[in-house]
Amino acid sequence: MTESRLPRLLAANLGAAAAALAAGAACLAWQPPGAPLPALWLPWGVAGAILFLGGRARLPGIWLGQAAALALLPGLPWYGAAVAGLGEAATAWLAARLLRRLAPRGPSRDAGPWRFLLVAYGCAALAGLLAPVVLRLFGVIAGSSLDGAAIAWWLADSLGMVVFLPAALEARHAWSGRRLVPPCSFAMAGLGVAAAVFGLLIFIAGPLPANPYLQAALLLPALLALTVRCHPAVPLGLNLILAMALASGAAGSFGEALGATAAARAHALHGFAVLGSTIVLFLAAHLHGLRRAADAARAGEERFRRLSALTSDWYWEQDADFRFTRIEGTALADADELQWRFIGKRHDELPGFEPYNAGWEPHEADLLARRTFHGRMLRYARPDGRVSYYSTSGEPVWDAEGVFCGYRGVGRDVTPEIESREALLASERQFHEVADATFEGLLVHDYGRIVFANRACAEIAGRGIEALVGRTLLDFVAPEEHAAVIHRLANSDQLKNFETVAINGEGRRVPIEIFARPFVFQGQPMRLVAIRDVSDRRQTEGALRAQIEFQRTLLDTIPNGVFYRDRQGRFLGYNRAFAELMGIAAGEYIGRTMLDLVPGELARRFGAGDEALLASPGTQSHEEAIETPRGRRDMVVYQDVFRDDKGAIAGFVGILADITERKKSEQRLRRFQELSPAAIGIVSTGGQVLYINPAAAHLFGFRIEDVPNMEAWWQLAYPDPAYRADRYAAWLAAVEQTLREGRYMFRFDGRVRCMDGKDRFIETMVSLGEDEIFMIFTDLTDYVEAVPAVG
Repeated sequence: MTESRLPRLLAANLGAAAAALAAGAACLAWQPPGAPLPALWLPWGVAGAILFLGGRARLPGIWLGQAAALALLPGLPWYGAAVAGLGEAATAWLAARLLRRLAPRGPSRDAGPWRFLLVAYGCAALAGLLAPVVLRLFGVIAGSSLDGAAIAWWLADSLGMVVFLPAALEARHAWSGRRLVPPCSFAMAGLGVAAAVFGLLIFIAGPLPANPYLQAALLLPALLALTVRCHPAVPLGLNLILAMALASGAAGSFGEALGATAAARAHALHGFAVLGSTIVLFLAAHLHGLRRAADAARAGEERFRRLSALTSDWYWEQDADFRFTRIEGTALADADELQWRFIGKRHDELPGFEPYNAGWEPHEADLLARRTFHGRMLRYARPDGRVSYYSTSGEPVWDAEGVFCGYRGVGRDVTPEIESREALLASERQFHEVADATFEGLLVHDYGRIVFANRACAEIAGRGIEALVGRTLLDFVAPEEHAAVIHRLANSDQLKNFETVAINGEGRRVPIEIFARPFVFQGQPMRLVAIRDVSDRRQTEGALRAQIEFQRTLLDTIPNGVFYRDRQGRFLGYNRAFAELMGIAAGEYIGRTMLDLVPGELARRFGAGDEALLASPGTQSHEEAIETPRGRRDMVVYQDVFRDDKGAIAGFVGILADITERKKSEQRLRRFQELSPAAIGIVSTGGQVLYINPAAAHLFGFRIEDVPNMEAWWQLAYPDPAYRADRYAAWLAAVEQTLREGRYMFRFDGRVRCMDGKDRFIETMVSLGEDEIFMIFTDLTDYVEAVPAVG
């Protein structure tokens, strides 16, 4: 137990002990002389109420209070009071526990009175068996009077429980629910004053002309009237006051009017108090049930109206003459206070209202036949020119005797739905117009049954539109295509497109392409189908396939390897020569890159070439040595980009030219030139010096670095400007004449200044090629110098 709960528990137990002790002291103060009924009747009822409301945690305080109250009896020691108080507390706890289980809503609710009286008298009987025995053991009562004391104790404790506990519990319910209304307060005050006056008269005046039955006759009707009108706590509380007054004085003052002996008078007093309390208790329980039924009926009606308000825009009622008597809801609140114009009028008297797409006659027939109607549509022309639409439903109402009382029902503003429906109808009309204007065949089918077809569709089918509507799709599809079409319709909610074969009105087979998708037509889920005659496309595709086949054959015929790749370098295709050259199968490397085909360094060079082409498109060529299944081959790689239909670079196309044999021939020729005693030089047609063999270098003393081009040759070999101009003109004339005559060789001679500064007379045999000029130099210096000497 936490420290915060312990002080509260101690305070609650001390309060319970104080309440039980105060009740016992009050009862002893009211004890009339010579009455055999034990005075401690009230504490047991107080204990039961505290334990019922507060639980068993108050049991130590109840025991302490009961023991203290019993200790006030003459001749009973404190330890005897403790034992007797333990029995009283235990039986009170048992009564409270049974009541919490059997009558949890209190003794004046539902079947509570029966269970309450059974528990009260049963547990009081147990207390009457325990407490008198303890008093006998301690000599407080004589053994001969033990039976009478047990009966008196039983009656006393049951009296305390019956009189006090219902009043306490009902007061608690009234306080928690704040159900004490002002009229009951005035009545309770008046009855309390009357009960107090009766009690004082009993104490002061002694025997009266009237007896307690007269008092019951005067007070009990008032108690019953309060029970009918007020919360049960009011009459039960006043009954407690009355019982206390009677217990205080009636037993000693009325004398023979109550009985010949004090015991008889006490028993009569007990009977009167219990009778009054029980009558009020049962009447309160009955009225509580009636009030619950009335509250449930009112709550049900309120729930009905609230549910109607939630599921509709307003609720209305009509009398037997079909005139509006009630209308509630917020939907009509802004329509010029239209709801006030309904009251007292019939439906056909409402200004601006008329049936939507019908007359009043069907509605009148339903009303006269007392039939329930649903979804009656009304059109309302507002004063501001706007139009609204309402849906109303109603049912006939009959009273308990079966007499017709009128109608009640609900209404709903369906303006958005009607406007949407009319917009949908307008949209469908527009759809028909657009569909008939399109060049593509369109039809709408209800999962197989055609409900709409346009003119283009009828032209493709070779039939009229009326011949299509109402038939099924399969009626116009080639028989061998039925299974495939049924499969697609049954297994795809969102058909993209497929091709099939139709049979037109002339029996001719027409290849068609179908596009389909779900579609709402006339408010129902259907399929919209677009049909396209693909006969021309089939012919075009055939021609295209033939062209592709021709191009493939052409590529495979080319002896050089051809390949093409995408922008990422992945192979898109290659010809047969490329596959044979690289030793791969057809299609084996589609989707793969050069890195998968050739070593990494060579693949990286290809990648660098790709990046260069992307940056600056154009023909690219370079020589590469590539390892193939036939060994190392020298290749010239020619590459360029190709573009898509939008002009963007789509990839690379390349050709591999095998120059291995040419390279070998060039190498053999180069070795021959290197070993030849004749001086040889090779110059490009652009004037670039390509080669000078050792014999030529020895003859002139020039290296290729000295004469990289023909301009440097002319400057170095012919230092004299006049002689150089003469020889250059002669060179050009010889070249022009040779080409004009269709020859490719000519002779050219002259003095050439060598590297050592000496002039030599050189005869040059020139051979003109497409890209290169071959020259063989012969030194005729000795011959030229010897000729004059001979002459």
